[in-house]
Amino acid sequence: MFYVPYFMGFFLYLCRKKIMNPFTLSYDPIYFCDREKEIQQLKSNAINGLNTLIHSPRRLGKSALIHHLFHQLEHSKDFETLYVDLFATQNLNDFVKYFGEALLKRYHSKNLLTGVKKLFRGLHASISFSIDGSPQLSLGFGEGQAKTSLSQLFDYLEQRKKPVLVAFDEFQEVADYPEKAEAVLRTFIQQLRNVNFIFSGSSNHILQNMFYSAKQPFYQSSESILLEKIEIGKYKSFINNCFETHKKSISGDAIDYLLEFTETHTYYTQVICNQAFYKSGKKLGLPEVQKIANNYIEIRKLDYFSIYNLLPENQKRVIKAIAKEGIARKPSSINFMMKHQLPSSSSTLQALHALIDKEIIFQTLDGYKVYDVFFRRFLERYF
Repeated sequence: MFYVPYFMGFFLYLCRKKIMNPFTLSYDPIYFCDREKEIQQLKSNAINGLNTLIHSPRRLGKSALIHHLFHQLEHSKDFETLYVDLFATQNLNDFVKYFGEALLKRYHSKNLLTGVKKLFRGLHASISFSIDGSPQLSLGFGEGQAKTSLSQLFDYLEQRKKPVLVAFDEFQEVADYPEKAEAVLRTFIQQLRNVNFIFSGSSNHILQNMFYSAKQPFYQSSESILLEKIEIGKYKSFINNCFETHKKSISGDAIDYLLEFTETHTYYTQVICNQAFYKSGKKLGLPEVQKIANNYIEIRKLDYFSIYNLLPENQKRVIKAIAKEGIARKPSSINFMMKHQLPSSSSTLQALHALIDKEIIFQTLDGYKVYDVFFRRFLERYF
């Protein structure tokens, strides 16, 4: 009799054997580009017992960098590693829940109930499973018990035989907890000797206040890495090598256009490269890449029109002006406002602050930029 599950399993196996797209939008150790300097600094900090803050604009590859570091450390067997994504957390209870789930998956995946008993002694905790089979931790306690549970989780890591490196990704969320969570966490963390931390996030203005303000608990608690764009030369070599490895070719001017279009920003570069790789034949030139890039903006235009139309009129004017400039160095200057027909300086500054709070624009050392590179290209095209 024809056995369907077996056939489907065999079919999926065959699919995996086909040529895979090297320009992944998630982490893959085989297709990881550069970041050698940052990896070495992170390793050095871990070996020397130093905590590290990694910050940068969104989608520059912070999470992939952490996963690549952990991949290397786990392979060397010198460290145990733990990754905790805090993006969906809203309070200290959520923090404990996500922290606990990460610990369960890392150390007790074969016997979750035993793990719950070890990690949450004397507390009401239970395990359920999501649709995809991932364990989900249910906790029932108040703020005082959350602190007790947090202490138990940190103590568990402190007792491990090997040193442990923990990454708290999207750590800026902690600043918005209703509890004074920064002080609570700092108190626990500074007592640990066998555990070090990587704090990562993309909201620079929040992280700067958390780690650089003398009034804040995490002031001067960590070494800092500002993750910047991958060097153009290294990215060009990476793109070219990925095509050549799969017996394809892409012209130099096509790569130059692609990197200019995406501003060498990791996520947006990977998106266009991903599209270019699977839509191309054996050879890819400048006209094909231009068409692929422009078509992608066309596909996304309804999404971007929705974002744009939700903005007040003054913010629309400012975002269009910044998009046209690429980098707006002095957006409240008379010259800039006259050039782009903006209203008063105070009104422009008010719009700037609102757009920063919405994370539609961000401020660099050079000036103000649109956060989403594709949104900027959309604004250039349609306005």
